[in-house]
Amino acid sequence: MRGTARALAAIVLLAGCAGETTTEATVVEQHPGAPQAARAPDAAALLALRTATAGFHSLDRAKAAGWDTQFPAGCFKGPPGAGDMGFHYINGSTVGTLDPSMPQLLIYEPQANGGMRLVGVEFIYPGLPTDPAPELFGQHFHYNYTFSVWALHVWLWRDNPSGLYADWNPAVSCQYENDVTL
Repeated sequence: MRGTARALAAIVLLAGCAGETTTEATVVEQHPGAPQAARAPDAAALLALRTATAGFHSLDRAKAAGWDTQFPAGCFKGPPGAGDMGFHYINGSTVGTLDPSMPQLLIYEPQANGGMRLVGVEFIYPGLPTDPAPELFGQHFHYNYTFSVWALHVWLWRDNPSGLYADWNPAVSCQYENDVTL
């Protein structure tokens, strides 16, 4: 069983044993404005998200379902030592919604064979930095000043040593971005 799947299984087990949880945890984000206090993640919502995105390991299937535009264009590279994100594909029909099973962006890592591997998702929500931060999975979004949106990453399909909700993933690389035919 992969690390992320083990972590989700442990969350479900703990949630089932403890009932509804209000445990406080510290989440360290990889952006200005960290750290923040957050509730324990909603295990049922995370499993619903994993189930909802399981069919999009194929980029062609994701494109057919509406995640058909790169946004932003190119493989998103992080600061030195932080890791990368990968290619983001947006489904414009989901922007402005906060459905935990319908992310606005699917994130793919380029592979040496020219393929793309689904590694995570990103939720974005339009708004001003003075608006209250949206929240999903017991996590508050952070404000992305570059794109003027609230954002939350969830690394469902690739373990992230920096955390399930961190912006950058040291286990993801844009090394093979030139091998991908888009």
